[in-house]
Amino acid sequence: MTMPKERTRALRWAGEFLIECRSRELPEDLARQIPYILRHYPSKAEIAREAKNGLPESDQWLGPEDQIP
Repeated sequence: MTMPKERTRALRWAGEFLIECRSRELPEDLARQIPYILRHYPSKAEIAREAKNGLPESDQWLGPEDQIP
């Protein structure tokens, strides 16, 4: 089962990966899709804020990454 802090980390890593891909040589169709995906993707700050201030712990989907060992 995935823990809230692991989902937070995966969400952040996916965004970082997409940003990194913008500077790579990619097939044209993929390169065109990245800006559209990132346009609505949450920033690192937004992800951290939601992880910290989101739902009550029992219903929490994201969790603060500082809890990751």
